[in-house]
Amino acid sequence: MKRTYKLGDAFPYESFVQSAIEHHFHAAGFEIDVSGYVDLLCVHSVTRECWHIEAKGKTADPGLDFRTCLGQLVQSIRSSETRYGIALPNIPEYAALVAKVSPWVVERLGLHWLFVSADGSVNVVRPGNDPTPNLSLNPDASPAALTRRPLGAG
Repeated sequence: MKRTYKLGDAFPYESFVQSAIEHHFHAAGFEIDVSGYVDLLCVHSVTRECWHIEAKGKTADPGLDFRTCLGQLVQSIRSSETRYGIALPNIPEYAALVAKVSPWVVERLGLHWLFVSADGSVNVVRPGNDPTPNLSLNPDASPAALTRRPLGAG
């Protein structure tokens, strides 16, 4: 499925965010799947850690688009073994919207925030607000150290 973006490829628009997260996960050893309606599905080639990510860029109405994105992700949660996330440009508008989501909701749903900076780097914030250092999705960890399984397994 070829994706098209109305607002261009520059930061902070969705095309930029999408490209940055694809690069981030590919560099960490993940197999990328963007063939369906999910912005990014990926599975680590060794550990089988699986991610389902919805991406959003800056728009004319960030609040509406953020809530739509959040709803899309919540409706698609199927497995407690998959890591679910929302990728956003690292801009004040989205930081403020993320801050409005109750921490206990983020924790219960296992939501990860992926903030993309203007240089293309990705900062992953895990549930509980524990920052995950850039590109440290732990691709070298043994499979036993991770509790995640591939899509459809559980």
